[in-house]
Amino acid sequence: MIGTAASGTLRALRTSALVARCGLLTAMFLSLVACGGASVPDAGRDAARAEEDAGDDAGPHDAGLPSDAVILSAYHGLDMLPARANFLCGGTDVEGDDGMPLVFSVQLTMASVTADAFRVETADGSPVTPTCATLAPAVEARERRTVLLAGPFGTPDAPPRAVEVVGDLRDADGRSLTGLRIESIVTLAEGASLALVERFEPGTAGFEGECPAGAQILQLTWEGGVSGPGGAPLGDAQRTGIEVTVQGEEVVIPAALGDDDPDNHVVACVNDWRPATSVSVTAGLFHDPGDDANPATDAEVMAGVL
Repeated sequence: MIGTAASGTLRALRTSALVARCGLLTAMFLSLVACGGASVPDAGRDAARAEEDAGDDAGPHDAGLPSDAVILSAYHGLDMLPARANFLCGGTDVEGDDGMPLVFSVQLTMASVTADAFRVETADGSPVTPTCATLAPAVEARERRTVLLAGPFGTPDAPPRAVEVVGDLRDADGRSLTGLRIESIVTLAEGASLALVERFEPGTAGFEGECPAGAQILQLTWEGGVSGPGGAPLGDAQRTGIEVTVQGEEVVIPAALGDDDPDNHVVACVNDWRPATSVSVTAGLFHDPGDDANPATDAEVMAGVL
């Protein structure tokens, strides 16, 4: 817990879980390399995605797809994965590969996440099947929507240009996501922005020990894994850099942050009974695994799916 008198108690409640996850901290780079609903991301990236959606309307990819299913972001966040990344890929050798997390608007069936379910188009249009595709480390009950892809996808000067679901990827309800495609790729140096923000009632299952009793729970899903500068734990700088607009247009600051582990999810705890409607984050506070800081970012808050 961060930023309240109750933080020591809350952190104690989570110590054993965090210790178990400490090994993953070294793999933060793919944490993005991270839960129910969809948000409206930053205006610039929204525009790019709107263009993509408009193009897809004329093509075959939307036929039979769930209307609420989209790829919210593709983040070309790291271009040289270290050997320890092999752990997240079940021992597959991905050392030296690129890491690219995809955030989906829906949660996924874990068993359907396989490398051959995805195809990446490189800068010259060549198709590449990822070396690895995994939901790790974002596998908690309210997560499971961020797929880390590893493979030879591009360079800072020649980033990948598209990702498509070509195999039998399924959402948590068993619906096929084959044909989903995204062409707006966030490049290496941009830093991660918010992809999705969901609101949950106090005490919602899956968030035990994350927030003080009675606090409104906001789950912030970033395009890639985030931490403080240089992989440092999240602290007051990050907490106070988040502004939450609640019903009535009043702006409040979270009382605490939770879920400070190596993936792309952060929990903001809001001590206000009025439902949150939007979140904005100051630039330069949340760093991705390559230590690139976030740009100023904002998103509407959507009701989380229980």
